[in-house]
Amino acid sequence: MDSVVAGILAGGGSRRFGSDKAFAVHEGKTLLERTIEKALYLTEEVYILAKEPAPYSAIDCPVLSDSYPVSTPLNGIISIFPYVKGWLLLLACDIPFFDRGVLDLLWDNRSEDRAAVIRIAGKYQPFLGLYPKSVLHFWEDAFISGDFHLQRVVESMPRIVFEEYDLEQNGFSLSSFSNINTPEDLIRVGR
Repeated sequence: MDSVVAGILAGGGSRRFGSDKAFAVHEGKTLLERTIEKALYLTEEVYILAKEPAPYSAIDCPVLSDSYPVSTPLNGIISIFPYVKGWLLLLACDIPFFDRGVLDLLWDNRSEDRAAVIRIAGKYQPFLGLYPKSVLHFWEDAFISGDFHLQRVVESMPRIVFEEYDLEQNGFSLSSFSNINTPEDLIRVGR
């Protein structure tokens, strides 16, 4: 879609998973490949956000490495700002099983002055959100102030929130928004 840039967080520590979960395979595709496919539904301009670019060099998307030495997902978010002209779609490789129709829901309900985000079990899903350029400064302000808590950043910005009820009313299974943090999480998805 017009003027959307997607950033996919892939450079997490994967401590609980035991290896880089971006490359974990489920039904023949890595979690990162699945997430890239979802992003391509909304835009052709997709970037991988990672601490180090080397592990992702074989992926057919540009890789943006963290801008600063501080270990926080805000680093990845900030690294993509120069490429955003209108909208930033943030995704993460560890939430790869959502129905791509959710992207239609976010896009169709977008506002030029508010983020469109999902909240499940009382928690925002920052990496399943659509952010107009006008709210990006909230991420940068939080980084500069040293507040790396993503929930607080999303809560501080003007936003349109899709709650569990809204998602279910639109036919989306809440289990499709599950984070894959351990190998057991990935096994549960396959059942």
